[in-house]
Amino acid sequence: MTTPLAVEAALRGLFPAGVAVAAERIGQAQATSLWPEEQRAIQGAVPQRLAEFAAGRAAARRVLSALDHSPAALAVDADRAAVWPAGICGAVAHDASLAVAIGRRGAPVGVDLEPDTPLEPDLWPVICSPDELARLLCNRGLLVRQVFCAKEAVFKAQPPDARAMFGFDALEVTLAEGAFHAQFRISVGAFRAGQVLTGTIARVDGVILAGVAW
Repeated sequence: MTTPLAVEAALRGLFPAGVAVAAERIGQAQATSLWPEEQRAIQGAVPQRLAEFAAGRAAARRVLSALDHSPAALAVDADRAAVWPAGICGAVAHDASLAVAIGRRGAPVGVDLEPDTPLEPDLWPVICSPDELARLLCNRGLLVRQVFCAKEAVFKAQPPDARAMFGFDALEVTLAEGAFHAQFRISVGAFRAGQVLTGTIARVDGVILAGVAW
């Protein structure tokens, strides 16, 4: 079973000093703990989505506390990303059982959390280009999941004032030992064509974690 403490320890290893991290088990934080702005954003959601949202906001408020920021509501942006207080860049992610949050004062950061299980072959060409797939020589289902996790982390590492929607084909990911390199094929939002972001990957307690810090 995935444990929050183990995931938090792994998250700390993904990011430089100054990035606060937190993990919360889904189901422990109650929807009643949400602030009014957050309740409006999630109104009408099914119970599982409410539980995921509440756990993510609980983790985010722990991150704010670690950054010596007073508790605050995190509303939802047009692309469903959490809206962090001014001066703080952060990200929230979850799988079926755990929610994580990261944040810092300064440049953007991104994170994603995925189960450490293979993705079905019919999803491989959706997530990976032919070139990306050609580099994955064995255990393709597991490695495609890591590529997916990396691309999600990059997507979440956008500056709050220059966010844009883009698909998996906007960037090319190359996996390395405990790390990845993501090169943009096109210019989108704050990213320029040819720009490369380097991120980190960890596998712990049955989950994959990917992190990016500008």
